[in-house]
Order: sequence, then C-alpha cells, then structure tokens
Amino acid sequence: MNLLALYEKLEALLRKLPDGLHQPILRELEPLKTLFLEQRPPRLVLLGEREVSRAEVVNALFGNAVATATDDARQSGLWDTFALGGRGTLRLLDARQPMTTAIVSRPLGAETADLIVFVRASTGLGESMAADLEHAAEMLAFTDAQHAARPSLLGLQLGAAAGEDQRLELHGALFTKPAIADRTVGVLLFSDRAKVVEQIAVELPGESQLEMARLSQNRELQRQIAGVLIRSLTAICGAVGAQPIPLADFPILTSLQATMVASLAHISGREFNVKVAGEFLAAVGAGIGIGLVFREGARAAAKFVPGWGNAISGGIAAAGTYSIGRAAAAYFIDGVSIADARGIFRKRRKPTALLK
Repeated sequence: MNLLALYEKLEALLRKLPDGLHQPILRELEPLKTLFLEQRPPRLVLLGEREVSRAEVVNALFGNAVATATDDARQSGLWDTFALGGRGTLRLLDARQPMTTAIVSRPLGAETADLIVFVRASTGLGESMAADLEHAAEMLAFTDAQHAARPSLLGLQLGAAAGEDQRLELHGALFTKPAIADRTVGVLLFSDRAKVVEQIAVELPGESQLEMARLSQNRELQRQIAGVLIRSLTAICGAVGAQPIPLADFPILTSLQATMVASLAHISGREFNVKVAGEFLAAVGAGIGIGLVFREGARAAAKFVPGWGNAISGGIAAAGTYSIGRAAAAYFIDGVSIADARGIFRKRRKPTALLK
C-alpha cells in the first residue's frame, strides 16, 4: 500500500469517530499531509559565476556523486533532474550567463523557483561580478512578474581557499543592489555543507522540505521532521485512545502507529513500506497484543475511579505511540541497533515518558 492509499484509509477510519473529535484530528493531520502527500522535489535556480562547477554544487547537496563533469559543459535552459536511487530528487535550472530570461522564460514561467542560489568562487568586485549581479536582478524581476511566490536568494562562496573574508565580500556585493538585497537571506561558505543544506531546507516550502532531508541525508533535518510527525501522531492517538468504546479504536491506533513507523523510515531515505513497519513493530515488541492488554487493562482497572478510565487509556495510547516513534526514529534515522531500539521502546512506553 502506498502512502496516499494509506492516508485515505486513515481518513475514512477517523471519520467514524464522534463529530466533535474527528475534525480536530484531521486538522492535526494537515501539516503531515503537506510534508508527505504533497511531497515534491525542491526547485533551485542557479545564478552567479558561470565558472563554478554545477556538478560540485549538486554532488555536495546529495553528499554523493550524482552529477558528472560533463554536466558543467552544457546548459539546457530547462529544469534538469538529479536523483539518487530512490533516496530523493532535486530539480535545478542553471540560469547563469550566457542564459537570458528569454531562453528560460518557458520553464521558469511554468514552474517558479523555490530558492535562488547565487554562487561565486573567485574574489573581487570587477566587471564580471557586476554583470552577474545585473543578470540576477533581471531573473528575479522575471520570476516576480510570472508568479505570486517570491523566492529568496542564498549566496554561496566556493573555492578551496574561501574563508570569512571572501564570504563577507560576497555578502557585501549582493547588498549593493537593492533588488537582490531585499531577497537575500544569507551568504554561507559552501565548505560548511551541513549548514548550507539546513539553510536551503529552511527556505523551501513545506512540500519540498522532506525531499531535501531525504536526498541530503542531513540527520538534523530528518530529526526535526521526525519530531513533528511523532508529536502529531502521539496527540492523535491519545485522543483516539480516550474514546469510551472498548476495542473500537484499536484498528485506528494500529494503523496510525504503523503509518508513523513507515513514514519515519521514509524520512531516513527509504521507500515508504508498511511491511517494513510491521516487521519493526514486531521486532521491538510493540505488537497488537501488548497494546491491547495495556490499554484495555487500564480501562478495566480505572473503572473504579469514575471519569478517569478513558483519560488513563488515552494516556497509555499516547505513551505507546510516543515510545514507538522514538524507537523508530533512533533505528531508522540515527542508526541504532534493533536491540537498542527495543530498549528505547520499553523505557518510554509509560505515560510519564511523555514528560521527558
């Protein structure tokens, strides 16, 4: 089952809940829908110095050799696609000179850029730099005329000997032209790959951030997205688990938890696979049986305290989901062993773990 089919199945299950509950839960799913169902490759427009290697830029973002030196010798004037074994895809339009707005008008008019990347390897503010800045201003004006979105511009200083002085020089140059200064969100040294990738992801729309985290294999980005997923599904499962009908919520909970695990694996760069999620849940001891015993046992024990049974069951459902999420994130993203993931699950599956 693919992600879209599973999401539609979950929506159908959630709509069976009481009217007062399913709408808040569906709203909680909206940011996840943007991240996962609307996921698409980032679209970057490359501007600046033509002598900078496009392959070097692309390969650094992937952390892998997906572009070759032959890519530097040509400019298609179109959105070029770079991908690595299902891990992620990047679309890049090399609009540096001698490209003109007339040449790239069709691709850039059809799809707006998510981010403009201005690259520089040499130093000095000579005629070539002035021409590159003027060209960038023209490209920004064209995109503004075609689309409502106004992509930001990120400056990248390359070069083997590039340091803080060179970065500041490029920063100053970009801010000499108001049309560019208004859009510039920063200038970074390209050698600091982690910082570059994180800054690019920040500037991307939500539907492209997950793909950036996958293709770059930036663990910090992946952890941030995983945290959003775990928090949302923990809250949803807690609300579902607090419903007063014994066993009726169980298909929803197990589907949500399996979806969470499969999504965490997807964040790490794997394909979305519910079977893998089921195997992981069984391996850490988070099978259906244990969840059923914990939650229904809590309801039975708490019936002697009027009004508290459902709340306790909801807390256990939330804690179980949270523990599964943390164990899965540690396994798929941080690379811990399955034995260590099992230990994380066992440690965090109590409601008090939600406070830690």
